[in-house]
Amino acid sequence: MDMQPDVKISNLGLHKGHCVEVRGRITKNVNRFAVNLGRDAKNLIMHCNPRFDYSVDKDTIILNAKINDVWGTEQKEPAFPFKAGSETLLIFDFDDCITVHLPDGKEIKFACRFPIDVVNYLDLCGLELTSITVR
Repeated sequence: MDMQPDVKISNLGLHKGHCVEVRGRITKNVNRFAVNLGRDAKNLIMHCNPRFDYSVDKDTIILNAKINDVWGTEQKEPAFPFKAGSETLLIFDFDDCITVHLPDGKEIKFACRFPIDVVNYLDLCGLELTSITVR
């Protein structure tokens, strides 16, 4: 079952060469949270889903894409600088791939799985939004 977004933004206007900074508080007692970027909810170029303890994953970041409402193959990353109930900052650089900058300074690369010139959709699940900056 998909998570229901707490925040949805459309007409984001994120072009290649730009980045979006998402700052927020991770909900207490959460088992996972997500930041999604794409054309719309059915076409996500980036699904960033840090999992504290969900399904078979514990302290793992799941990256994926969704095309026409169908999920692709998960990319699992062991880096996990998150703590439930704490403030966090994630930065997503949009170019030929997406680079996720984690709060501890580490970076994760995620290949763009379908062509997209402008990211207009962003949603947050399990993350209380403090600010979003596009630059």
